[in-house]
Amino acid sequence: MMTKYTYKLKYMDEFNIVVLDFDEEKSLEFASMISDPLGSDIPWRFKDLKKDIENYLDLLRGNIPEYRHGGNASSVISYKDYTIIEDPFYDEEEDEIEPICKLETVEFVKIILIWAHETYKYKSERGVIAFEEANMVRKWIEQKMIEVKSIENEFVK
Repeated sequence: MMTKYTYKLKYMDEFNIVVLDFDEEKSLEFASMISDPLGSDIPWRFKDLKKDIENYLDLLRGNIPEYRHGGNASSVISYKDYTIIEDPFYDEEEDEIEPICKLETVEFVKIILIWAHETYKYKSERGVIAFEEANMVRKWIEQKMIEVKSIENEFVK
């Protein structure tokens, strides 16, 4: 599954984590902020991830008006069409402009799914989680990717 934004996968072995690096994405202001909530505000553990993804799918389908997340590394407010990622530690006196990244919610959900898929693959390869569990979650993620694609295709009509 592809997102329209350019990123690099980075693996931080000492912490057993996967990072999506958006530093080279030029179409969005403050694109590097996209990865901030991944792993901190949006957890990779399956029961939490599942709840988040179901909420995002409800949002994309128009069943809920907004979905809010964050506080640890970022503040994320999502609406059906777009998501805003803000830095909760922004200091008006120190920073000239407030760093805010605004992107399409459907793309943000794809990014979460890509990151989660890579995270489960990596953690299972490193022996952090059982292969069977990782496989089960990755199959679930792949199913959610199909759902997101189908919702996105509805937008286009």
